[in-house]
Amino acid sequence: MSKISVTTIAGLTSGGDANTVKIESGDTLEVVSNATVGGDLTVDTSTLKVDSSNNNVGIGETSPLGKLHIKSGDSAASSVNGNANELVVENSDYTGITVLGENETSIMFGDNEDPDVGRIVYFHGTNTMSFMTNTNNAMHIDSTGAVTKPKQPAFLARPASDQDGIAINADIVVVFGTEIFDQNADFSSNTFTAPVDGRYHLDTSIYCEYIDTGASIVYVTIVTSNRTYFNVIDPNFSADATYWTFLMSVLADMDANDTAQVKFTQIGGTAQANVHRDSHFSGYLVC
Repeated sequence: MSKISVTTIAGLTSGGDANTVKIESGDTLEVVSNATVGGDLTVDTSTLKVDSSNNNVGIGETSPLGKLHIKSGDSAASSVNGNANELVVENSDYTGITVLGENETSIMFGDNEDPDVGRIVYFHGTNTMSFMTNTNNAMHIDSTGAVTKPKQPAFLARPASDQDGIAINADIVVVFGTEIFDQNADFSSNTFTAPVDGRYHLDTSIYCEYIDTGASIVYVTIVTSNRTYFNVIDPNFSADATYWTFLMSVLADMDANDTAQVKFTQIGGTAQANVHRDSHFSGYLVC
């Protein structure tokens, strides 16, 4: 084995019989031309490891499992701050980043002011995954692959009691005093308010009592900010209808902050119709 004896390289000194250059603390090594490392490269044990046999690079990892393996503390993570394209992973067959952790693995998205506003989290104990936006759990996938969206607008409401003796010749708002559920808190005061532009499925079942045969027309409407949807009857019965149910279902276009209500209207006749407490109004964002 040949020996390298260097007395001065850019102000640095080395000695001994090994093929090494020793850089003392405080010294600087400047490469003024291209440098080639023919084998593995190790910097400070695990700070940086280049595995020449497998063409892998490890940061904080001495045995990198992929082209780039980043490990920090008790878990592994990849983090990129600043502008786009600071970290690019490209392969002719596929592109991917593998992140390893113990109980939980996270890939976080944000900036210097809000580093954790977006996150993809995998929980190893339950084999579930969550997608978070603005620190909220926006989508959850369980171990069977079932997907739930905890913030997706959805509601179901029903009357707290019967709405008796409804006035005639006017559009009367049906009162839904009990919320069975109100996901994302978009239903209030008998009104659904769309939080975002979209297509919303709305449906209602209005269970009525004592529809007067003397009325010229009776109808139930779902009234949105954009348009009104009707279910109309001509109560030309042989006698008052003791029980009658109006059923409506529609895929409605709604803009952010548009509203939707259910209304009951009777033209003519006697103000004797009731809306039973077993009626309901529901809806959810479809797309």
